[in-house]
Amino acid sequence: MNTADKESGTVLLTTLLIMAVMAAVSVAIMDDIRFAVKRTINVSDYAQADWYVKGAEDFAVSYISSQLGPLQPGVKNELFKNPQTYTFPYEGGMMILDVRDGTDCFALGSLVTSTGSANVVGGRQFTNLLTVLGWPENEARNLTGVLTDWIDTDTQRSTNGAEDGDYLRRDPPHRTANTALASVMELRSLEGMTEELYQSIRPFLCARKGGEPAKLNIDTAEPLDAFLLSSILGGPDYYQTALQIIAERPQGGYGTIETLQATPALQNFTGKEAAYDQIVFAPQYLWVEVRVDYLNASRLVTYEYDVSGPQAELTHRGWGSESYRPTLEQEELELQ
Repeated sequence: MNTADKESGTVLLTTLLIMAVMAAVSVAIMDDIRFAVKRTINVSDYAQADWYVKGAEDFAVSYISSQLGPLQPGVKNELFKNPQTYTFPYEGGMMILDVRDGTDCFALGSLVTSTGSANVVGGRQFTNLLTVLGWPENEARNLTGVLTDWIDTDTQRSTNGAEDGDYLRRDPPHRTANTALASVMELRSLEGMTEELYQSIRPFLCARKGGEPAKLNIDTAEPLDAFLLSSILGGPDYYQTALQIIAERPQGGYGTIETLQATPALQNFTGKEAAYDQIVFAPQYLWVEVRVDYLNASRLVTYEYDVSGPQAELTHRGWGSESYRPTLEQEELELQ
């Protein structure tokens, strides 16, 4: 083979090598462009979904103030015996809001006072709730102490409690919050808490601010709310009484504490720790769950509103399916 042929072969091989490299680079660039375009589309979709979430929050406030506010307590109770679902289809997706009476859970902030010190009444009621749910009393007291130490503002380890020293030995180490829980999910951080225990009590709990006592709307209560009602009445000894109170509720509800105390279930009631002021006869809180779907984006958001006053007050905003509050109906199916 002469020199010219060798040079031609070398040029050809070099050209093919350069073309192969350029093809590979082109494919990589096209992949980057494709992913960049997809990311841009997704960012745009989620940005639009976030605007719909904002619209859902505005709708909830408007609904509570303009439509729900003027209603009489009995009408509200009748309305919220079942969750109210609102569906809003739009181009590219749909928004669904579930609104229900949220006055049916134990407020974890009640374990402390508004100043952050331990609240004996709230702690006792939390222990009552755990025992009526089937926890051994010593384990119920332990969790009450651990949770109280997590929330209260001091750093002194209480009986059965756990303070900074217990959590600093963890990997990674951390300290107690020393403030009210921002979410029920925070319970997973407690000393001794397991996922099984967490899931068993989750449907009966809500966070709320420190010093906020647990409230139960007896006029929308279901049989499974007897767990919470018995904790307010004084403990597991009064679980059957709580069931009877709910079963004997008049068609239009009790309406007043006098009517409630006149029910046959309470005629021979001997409990001295009953907190009647924590039993209410109209929704005090509304729980709102929102699902927004828009093209490739999806958002799940939860809100809680305090509706006990003249103006609705947003007390909680959560994101994701974990922030959804399991219904007691779901809990009943799991127990079966």
